[in-house]
Amino acid sequence: MPNIIHAADFHIGAKFDFLPSELAAKAVRRQLEALQTLVSYAAESAADAVLIAGDLFDTPEVRPQISSAVFAVLGKCPCPVFLSPGNHDYYYAGSPYATQPLPANLHVFTSRTLEPYALADGETVIWGAAFQDNKASIPLDAPLDPDKLNLCVVHGELGGTGGYNAISESAVISSRFDYIALGHNHRFSGVFRIGQTALSCPGCFSATASNETGVKGYLTGKLEKGNASLTFHPSECTEFMEVSLPMTGLHDDTALGEALLPLLPTPPSRICVTVHLTGTRMYEPNLSALTRSLRHSFFHAVLVDESTVMQDLYRYKDDDGLRGTVTRDFMSRMERCGNDERSYAKLTLALEYALAALDGRELD
Repeated sequence: MPNIIHAADFHIGAKFDFLPSELAAKAVRRQLEALQTLVSYAAESAADAVLIAGDLFDTPEVRPQISSAVFAVLGKCPCPVFLSPGNHDYYYAGSPYATQPLPANLHVFTSRTLEPYALADGETVIWGAAFQDNKASIPLDAPLDPDKLNLCVVHGELGGTGGYNAISESAVISSRFDYIALGHNHRFSGVFRIGQTALSCPGCFSATASNETGVKGYLTGKLEKGNASLTFHPSECTEFMEVSLPMTGLHDDTALGEALLPLLPTPPSRICVTVHLTGTRMYEPNLSALTRSLRHSFFHAVLVDESTVMQDLYRYKDDDGLRGTVTRDFMSRMERCGNDERSYAKLTLALEYALAALDGRELD
């Protein structure tokens, strides 16, 4: 019953070109730090093997200083590391897998077809193959020993149509692998079973785009025939989060800050947050000051104002109909508020909703 770590899609060396240059460089350093954390976890958890299902690097021509740093970190892993190159870091004559010295514990699968590697326990065989271009089709058929625990690590997409090693359910069923460690899709698929085969894609270890929101990580746990007891473990890389804040009812920047604070994700030091201001605003917020405040706390922050300006509340004040009567009634109440800004703001919002109802409009 080997204890394994299954990770994929590190994309180390990504450009992060949507970030300022100094933060882009820092994001790459965080990728390396997170890889070191994974190696430390492998030691703490007494892992028997680390399976990397492709795209360790973001490009096949990764800079030598980055690939050397990655191999140095992986070389400290106390257990063997098995890597099946994917469409971003495919294996070819000029790839770092072929041109640089690899640590003794790193086994890179280089064939277009599945090849076996037996673990030292004598009971587990790990099969893998490589992309040799940015597209691939790797068959899952292999001469498995049914008395062994057969694991497959491969970059590919279940049911995909993009040429990135599409894997059908029937191929999974006929393969009779005990577990297939997938990569390529950047969202965690969960651990599920097709036929007698358990399989999973852990999602990306490191998000490299602002739309890849949420916590990223890898799988860890024990495998045996008929059972895959794997749990998701955060990678501690830079994360991307989105927050939506309705402006409706907020009367000043203080109220905006109080409403926004409980919505913000933590820990801010490694999160790139995008805050969307929505709804109908009653005042003009100081967007530059809010952006500066967010960037002081977060790894990076972007503020997107999607709110709309409230219509002139008093546009019906001279009308003889119901709209005019309602408007004048609320104006009278507002005058009696004096310096009570919160009561004034509540009445303003109530009048906006009342007029919207009379106009047959919907408000956010």
